[in-house]
Order: sequence, then C-alpha cells, then structure tokens
Amino acid sequence: MSNQSLNQRRKRLFYLEKWFELAIRPSDTECFDADRDLLNRVEDNLKELLKRCISARHEMNSSLPNHELALDHMLKVSESSIANAGKGLFFEPKFIDTQQVIQPGTIICYYTGHHHNYQSVKTLDDRSYLMCISGDVFVDPGPCPQIKARYINDPIRIDAINCKYVPEPHYFRSAVVATKVILPGEELFVSYGEAYWAQQNVEATSYKQI
Repeated sequence: MSNQSLNQRRKRLFYLEKWFELAIRPSDTECFDADRDLLNRVEDNLKELLKRCISARHEMNSSLPNHELALDHMLKVSESSIANAGKGLFFEPKFIDTQQVIQPGTIICYYTGHHHNYQSVKTLDDRSYLMCISGDVFVDPGPCPQIKARYINDPIRIDAINCKYVPEPHYFRSAVVATKVILPGEELFVSYGEAYWAQQNVEATSYKQI
C-alpha cells in the first residue's frame, strides 16, 4: 500500500466521520465516489453513515505500513516472571555480552497498532490493549501480535519498573523508553498508570491511559 493510497483512505474516513459525528456534509469535490450515493440523498442516513465509517476505518487499519522497529530484534516474548500474567517481554540479545545492556533513555520499542478515536473505540469487542496516546488518539495492538510492546507487563511494584511510555501522537504511537540499565535476560516492566487499574472493572473504558 503506497502512502498516497493510505492518505486517500485517511481522507475518506475523515470526511465520513465529520459527516456522521457533526452532520457536516462533504462538498461535491470532497466526497469520494463510493459515498456519492449518500450525498445525493436529501436526508442523511445515519445508520448507513456509521457502517461506512466502520468499514473505512477497517480498510485504513488493514493497510497501515509496518511499524518502525527499534531494538525489537533483541526482544523475546516468553512466559512472564509474574505469576498468572501470561506472556512477558524480555531483553534477549543474540550474543550475550556483559557489556551489552540497554542504557537509560534508550528507545526499546514502540507501542502502536490500529488507529482509533472515541467513536470507533465503541465498536471494539476487545479493549484490553487500547492505549490513549493523546486526546482523541487511541492505538490498539490487539490485532497485531507482531508488535512486541503489547507484551510488556505492569509489575505493580514501582521498584521493578525499568521503562516508561513516551507519547508520540503525530506518529500514532508511544515510545517505550528505558528508565534504568537493563541487563540481558531481564523482563521489561512499565507502569500502566493508576487510571488503567482503577477502570479494570469498567469494561467500556478499560484501556491503558498514559
């Protein structure tokens, strides 16, 4: 998928969501051919507009380019050292060297995924991986198992945390940045934030909040 094609899909989604959410119809030149049937109607069909919004966002998310890699080649997904936590993410360089460590301030990987806003979040069945990057910008790596940052756990204990999220809204992601020296074999831990844990019993708002 070329950047031009992706930008076209973003543009179509932008006009459709503005139409659905704010009742601002696109101009004749702004409207895409696929939606011209709706523009030709005297009254807006909100049900059909919502379906188009969902479909357009799905098409856009399905065509996103590969995300940028940092130290992903040195990271391994394995059983977490935290009991009953499932998978975790570990620093496992190919060649173990006592001098090979991750220094504080290093970008380890990126937490990213499908792009969402408040409206599209409501359509998701699984919100467990959702992260609010900024305002109305959400990312969801749930459907993207190749994004290694999704496996980082919160150890609850502050002293065990060795990295943090640094939002980069313009790129639809958060950088995972080391806060301590991380040695080979160590598991990566980050704080999900108080809001995340406070809302775990509220299904509709269970996302990681920076």
